[in-house]
Order: sequence, then C-alpha cells, then structure tokens
Amino acid sequence: NDLGCAFENLSPFGFNADGCGSGGAGQGAPSGVDGGRSGRYPANGAVRPKALWPVIGLRHPGDRVTMSSKWMTSHGVDGASSVKNVLAVDEILCSYETSQLSIAPKTSPKDGLSLPHWFVEESFHEYSRWRSGRWLRSSTRGSGPYKLSSYGLDVELDTSPFSCACACASIGLPIAMLHGDRVDVKRSAGRILELQEEAVVLGTYQGRLFYRLVSQKSEGGSLMEGGGRSWFWDESEAVDGGLQLIGEGLGSSVALPKLSRFNPPCGGLKVVYAGGALVRSDLEIFEGSKSVGTVASGTVILPSEVIERRLNSCGVVRYLIDHKLKSEGSRLCGWISSRIRGGQEEAIVEMLPYCAEEVSDSSNQTLYITPEDSAREWYTNYNRTVKPSKTALERSSFSDKLKIESIHEFGELLASGIISGMSELNSDSLVAATYGRISDVLPPSSEGGCSFVDCALVLGASQPRQRATMSGLSSSIDAVVHEAATESLVHVIDKLPSTKALMVRISMLRALNRRARFGLPWLPLRSAQEGSAILGGLSGFGSSLERAGRTWDSKSRSLWVQAPSTSSRLRKCREIIFTSTKRNFVDSVLDATTTPTPLSHDEYELPREVRTVRVNRLKARRAMISDESSIKKKHSVFSQLQREMRGWSGATLRRGFVAKGHGGQKRAFKVKLVGEGVNDYSGPYREVFTDAMHEVTDVDPSGNSSLGVLQPSANNQAGVGEGRDLFVFALPLNDQSAYNVQEKNQDMLSSEEKELMNSFSSLTHKKNESSREIEDALSYLGKLVGTACRHGIPVDLPLPLGIVWKRLSEENIDIADILKEIDVLAFKRFQDSGSHPMSSPSNQVLATQRRLLNSFTEGMSSVLPVELLSMFTGEQLRDIICGNPDIDVELLRRVVEYEGYNENDKVVTFFWEVLREMTTSERKLFLQFVWARNRLPLKESDFDAPFKIQKDSKTVNEDGDYPLPSASTCFFSLTLPEYPEKDVLKQKLLFAIENVTTMESDYVTNDVEVSEGWRGL
Repeated sequence: NDLGCAFENLSPFGFNADGCGSGGAGQGAPSGVDGGRSGRYPANGAVRPKALWPVIGLRHPGDRVTMSSKWMTSHGVDGASSVKNVLAVDEILCSYETSQLSIAPKTSPKDGLSLPHWFVEESFHEYSRWRSGRWLRSSTRGSGPYKLSSYGLDVELDTSPFSCACACASIGLPIAMLHGDRVDVKRSAGRILELQEEAVVLGTYQGRLFYRLVSQKSEGGSLMEGGGRSWFWDESEAVDGGLQLIGEGLGSSVALPKLSRFNPPCGGLKVVYAGGALVRSDLEIFEGSKSVGTVASGTVILPSEVIERRLNSCGVVRYLIDHKLKSEGSRLCGWISSRIRGGQEEAIVEMLPYCAEEVSDSSNQTLYITPEDSAREWYTNYNRTVKPSKTALERSSFSDKLKIESIHEFGELLASGIISGMSELNSDSLVAATYGRISDVLPPSSEGGCSFVDCALVLGASQPRQRATMSGLSSSIDAVVHEAATESLVHVIDKLPSTKALMVRISMLRALNRRARFGLPWLPLRSAQEGSAILGGLSGFGSSLERAGRTWDSKSRSLWVQAPSTSSRLRKCREIIFTSTKRNFVDSVLDATTTPTPLSHDEYELPREVRTVRVNRLKARRAMISDESSIKKKHSVFSQLQREMRGWSGATLRRGFVAKGHGGQKRAFKVKLVGEGVNDYSGPYREVFTDAMHEVTDVDPSGNSSLGVLQPSANNQAGVGEGRDLFVFALPLNDQSAYNVQEKNQDMLSSEEKELMNSFSSLTHKKNESSREIEDALSYLGKLVGTACRHGIPVDLPLPLGIVWKRLSEENIDIADILKEIDVLAFKRFQDSGSHPMSSPSNQVLATQRRLLNSFTEGMSSVLPVELLSMFTGEQLRDIICGNPDIDVELLRRVVEYEGYNENDKVVTFFWEVLREMTTSERKLFLQFVWARNRLPLKESDFDAPFKIQKDSKTVNEDGDYPLPSASTCFFSLTLPEYPEKDVLKQKLLFAIENVTTMESDYVTNDVEVSEGWRGL
C-alpha cells in the first residue's frame, strides 16, 4: 500500500492486536513511546509499539476463572480470501473501463453491460436480501471499537419476529422483544446497574438476542464504553425485571411460553450439603444480595415450591424457591445454588426423580423443550392478535410488485437502469450520490443503508410519471427525504429509468460497496509507477506531481502517458463508492494511527501525557479589536496556540483520548482558559478551534487579513460572483516570491516547456524570509484543521473548492473554473480576450496559491493520512472537514432531548420558531453558545451526544425580569427558562448569544489568574 507513515507506526501484529496495548489503536495501550524526531518523517515523531497479549492473573491458590456465556469466536478472514476479494473489486472497476464488452449471454441478453456475470448473480442475491428487509449487518463489541481493525466478529442479524421470539424464549423472557423495541436495561454482566440504560433491540444471531445501547444515564451521556456496538443478553440479565419494554412494544405484549428448562418437571429438591442451603434475595451472589435464611440439610423442597431454574452470570445453576419452614411456619422466598462456587464445587441440592403420578395436572401441562417450540406457539397467537395496518399492507403490496423472479429479468433491468444520455460510470455515480443522500436522512436499516421500500418510494415519488400512483404511501416519509432526492436528480428527472431498474442498479452498487469495504485497505490510491518517467511520464519513480506540487490539470494531463492501473481505476470510479464506505475506511485508519495514551489512575483525570495548553481569550479579544497588526498576531488565540505547540510532533496531535464524563469528545490536549474559571470537560477544547478559525478569517476595516493567514478572495472583496464568502491563502505585502518566471523569458520557451514550468512552478519558486512566516502559519493551520477533523470537530474554513479541496483530492480540474470561483471579473476579461488563464499574470497568483497549499498540506499530513484523501471528491472532502455550512434546524430538532419540558410545550414551540427565524450568522452564534462550535455534522448519526433542552427552575428575577438562558458547552445543553411570550424568548436568547464573552464558570478564580487574564496588552 502507499499510505507511508500512516501505517508506519502500527504493530507488526497488525490490526488484530488492538485492545492489547499494541501501540496502534489508541486509548488504554500503555506501550507507545512518543519519541521526538527519530522517525522516517522527523516532523511526525515516532511511536514504538509493543504487543501485549491478554493474560488472566490468578493471585491466590484455588483461584478460578469462569468463562461466562457472553463471548464470541470466529476463525476470522484468511489472507487468500482477502486477496480474492481485492482482485474481484478490481475486476468490477475494470468493467467501467471496458464498457464496450457485453455481459455473458447466460445472465443477460442485452449488449452494452460490461459487469462480470458472477457479480450480476451476487447483485441479484443482494437485491433479494435487501428487499426482504430481514437482515441487518452490525459490528459487535467482540469486533473491537475500530471498524476495520478486526471485523471477523461482525454479524448478520435476523430481524424477523419469529427469530426474535426464539431468542427471547432462550433467555426466559415472558414476552417477545422485536426488532426496533426500546428496552430499559437494569442488569448487566452480573450486576444491578446504579443508573439504568436504554437499548434498542436489533435482531438475532446464533439464537442470541442482540441490542445496542442508545442512552446511558451518566454524566455527559457518552457511549464510549462499547455502547455504539451491538451485544447480546443472557438469561441472568432477564430476571427480576432486568429487561423491561418501554411502552407496549411491537409484540403487543403477547405472552411467550416459558421453556421447560426454566421450570423443569422434577420430584423436588433435596438439600445435601452439610451446612444447608443459603437463600439469597438475588440470582447473583454479590454484596447487594441479602441473605434471607437457610434451608437445613436433608430438607426436601416440594415441586410446587420450586418456581424457576436459571444460570447466573458465573455459570452456577440457581433455583428460585418459595419454601415453607416446618419448624417456624414462615416462608423463605429467594435463590439457592445447586453447588458451591469455588473449592471442590460440592453439591448443595440434588434434583429428585420426577413421578408423573404424583402430579395431578401433568397431563394438561405443555412442555416446550426448544426455543422454536415456544416461538411457534407465540407466533400463532401473535398473528391472531396483531393485525397489520392498512399502510403495512400497502407497503407489502408495493414490495411484492418490485419482486424479481429470475436472474434473466434482473440482468435486463440492470442493463436498462442507466440514465439516458449518460455513461455507465456517470449514471452510477449520480445514483450512488442520490442513494447516499437518501440514506443520510432516512432511519438506517442496515450498516450504511436504508429500507428498501422507503428508498423505492422516494425514488418513485421523484419521477413525475410515477408520483401520482404512490402519493399515498410516500406521504408517510418525511418531506426532507423527498427534497434530498429531488435536489440530487433534478437535472435528469425526465431521463430516469423505472424505479425497479434504479433499485436494481442501487443493489449492484451495494454489492460492490460490500466488497470494497474490506478491499480498500489493500488497494493503492496512487502507485509509485503511475505517471513515472519509465512509462513516459514526468514524475520520476516516486511521489506524483499531483501529490507533491498540486499542479496537475486536464490540459497538461493529455501531454503525458497515463498507464492504466488499479490506482487510476479506483480514483476514476471514486464516486460509485459510497461516502459512508470511504468514511468507514478513513475512520479506521485514523483510529489505528492514534497515538496510544495510558490511562490515568483516576478515571476522571486526564493522563499526564495529555498536555495542558494555556489560552488567554480575554487578552485575545482585546487584541483583535485593536488597530495594530503586530498586537493581533502576538495575542490572538491562533498565535497563542501556535506558540504553545511549537515543537510538538505530529504524534502528540494524533492522540485521541476520551475521558470519562467528557461527552465522548476525543482530545489531543487540555485547554486552560486563563481568568475564566472553566474546567475543560470538552467545551473549552472545541472553543479554541472555533475561535482560531474565526480569527484567521477576520478582516480589518480596510478589508485586509487581520492575521495575514487567509485573505478574502477577489469575489469576496468585490461582492460579485458565486463564492462571495471565500478566502484564499494570504501573502505579505509586496512579496515577489510568486513570480517564478520572468516575463522577459516567456518568449524563449516552447509550449511544452511552458507546460513543464507551470507544472513545477510550486516547487521551483524563489524562497525568501518574507514568505517564511506565512508558510509556517499555514503549516500550523493545517495541523489545527487535521486535529479538528480527527476529533470530529467541523471547522468554519471557507476555502475555494478548486484551489484547495479538489487539489487535495487530486481531481481533474480546469484552470478557468478555478479562476471563475475566486475572481469572476478576471475570468470574464480572459474570456472576452480569448486567451487562456495559463498565459496571463493570474497564473502567477494561482502558482502562489499552489505553493502555499503545499505548506497547508504539509501541516495536515502530520495529523491526517492525506494520501487517502484522493478517494473523495472535492465536495465530499470539504463536507467532511468543514461540516454543514448551514445550521439545519430540522436536523438539530431530530437529535434533541427534553428534561423538564416536552415537545408540545408552548415555550419549546417558541424556541424552534425563533431558531428558524434567525439568520445564518445568528444560528452560528447560537451553536457556539451551546456547543462551542459553529458548524453542525452532516447527518444525524455523526452526533456524539444529543442536544438537550433543560427547564430552568428560576422563572422570574426579584426585579420582575426573566433570567437569561444558559448553556453547558461541554454537554451540548441549553437551560431555558419558561418564558411566557415568544418575543421575550427571542430578546433574551439573542442578547445571550451576542453578548457572551466567557464560558460559564465552574469555579471561582483567584485574583492572580483574574489579573493575568485582564492584564493590559
């Protein structure tokens, strides 16, 4: 692979050693050494991993280890299968290069379809599987926290009601919990939880009922301890109300017959242990389990007194009894063990033989031996009790219409699913983008996907000729979903094939992405041989010009030989790989290259390896309103961070420590806000990134950059064109280093020499001391942006698409389009004159931007694997790093939780109305007020924590005025008083977000710190 330093610091044991202190996968690994400047890339430092294999320590003689029932195992994925999968992905990508080939006659009679016949069959199975709506792919806690580090224990869950009923019967639940049911979890792993958790039922695998935690009643509410990954319950957790449905549930509380093994027919129990049988109040044996009494040795407990039989979390058989003591006349109700735990494992009770004659009602008792026996009885009663709604019947009928009977029919639809007037690659790229946008706003039905019926309804409703026939069904889907699909397809709305053909095409793309998900780690994105001089190129054998100089364009590309390769095919077909698939891979690489951080002895304290950065925001804000540029550059938050981190290696910024109670926020350092009295529970950490990005885009009254890092583009300064909010890399005044070729020498060069000179312009420029400061600042800006991206903090950085994001993603770009984006007047001038921008002085400006982009990229590369960015498009990369530039109120509303209020309260209605009426800048201020960031994630699943609106206990101040709203940026919460009028709420909220200068204090600061914060400039 060509990832270079991204894989350099991994353990020699590879991804599978994560969680064992392997040095590659982050938190809790004690073996990483942050080693200065000794690595292959000195700026990145060195992390020397060691592999620590898990060892169970036995301290005293007689200690034992119990293997509980909650474990998973798999033979994993062998190397041969991985290689075959990579070759299969490459074969599919090759088909987009050879569209003139036709599919084998046995799978499709139509010509023009170039996909291999084995992949068409695979796509057909994917279509049938997706349409059934029965299967759900999920990572488990056994797979580890990093998506592609160890995926051998990912599972395909069966979500059908019958399979869920079987799993529920196997753990002794009285009712069936079905896919989508929400459950209050009060027991876990042999203990009663102090704070209950909320989970959603996913489905079954190997007879086990899997769930995923969706809420924890803990400080910060983060799900860092495996909550985001699925796991399963055992019978010890399904006792004494340990699992309780929230509401009636989808099973309508139909009773589930109990298996015979939980109440086996027997002649009673006889206590055989000399010390008698100790009766405890709980199934588990722990400190909270009280001793109820003792049943004497030799006592026979009657069959009618044996209520239930279960295994506890330690694998000990326990019986729930309700026994009457003959001597005292009282009753003992509790749990007794079948044997002693530990030691010689002596038996406590033994089961007496079962005599059918002694049980009068035995002939009327139905025995349920297997979970399937119980589930069949339940399923019969369920179908008799629960009648499908009219909408459910209509959806089922609509799904039946989309059923495909044969591979022959599937092949015909696959060939006809290409949008009219577009190539196969362009058509599939648009379909993949549309499917991605639909999946982002629809509730997920599988990993990286959405419901088959919902997707088909949305696609059908977007086509005018089919809209009328499905208006009733599609009206149940949120209008936001229809808007997303229509916006994506608006320019080809009259050229779309049938809905069925589109769904077939999406199924094919799903099948490709299923393979690509595991193939991407093995596929190079730009091999060293590509474009090399050996094959007639100009790069030499090494780093490509696209990566080193960021100067490749569509015109110069045509002058050199481009040998076909796996790398070029992957980049050419990058748009048919779902964004979620690519994000999954990049996130896995980021997790695997995270610098290990040993845990602190106090779980609430940050380890000493997480350094503290002191930031004086009070001084920075006074400096930014001054007229002197030198004061701004000295005291701004950006400059303070740059000074504090001077000399830090990339390994230090690649930390991703998550502290307990910090809302799940990853961090590389701790922030100390001087004079503000704030504890960094993640709010101040996010705040410094937001403040720094605001400062680098700040301009003085004369329109010049305040810090000299970024400056407004020509379109921004003149207020013309489309990108009026864009910034470009700034240069010191009167800097001549951009002029790489003197005008007097231009006439002496041939056209090919001019192309070469232009291609290498960003590498051959003259360097001087006047430009070194700006290059250092841009390099540090790249480090900040990379760190924010690694830690899930979108930054407000309005850089041009063509100059920055498309060059980082190594896309083919047109110089004219770049110029139009930043200076539309210059573009029109060249357009009128008929000359090309390459031959104009503007090319010198673009060459300067490319040179400065190298500095920005160098900073990013010490934190992010920039080699992977070429798998994204420029737009996708910009969205990943910068998030959503528009504050989507509806997206925020979908992730809200209320404490003290409910959605229908008048003040809550006022709040959402006021938020919708705000301008974009006011919404950004509000988001920074409540979350210390001014951009939202792109979709609901990217939120680490819900937005909380809490009721303020104070209503009216002593002077009769209402208090201001307050916020906790660390935990993304807003404390809102109960205002009687909408105007009052709007006035108070706007005043709070526009006038806040410091974060809400957590403690009283001392006089020394206060004086330091307010000390004069």
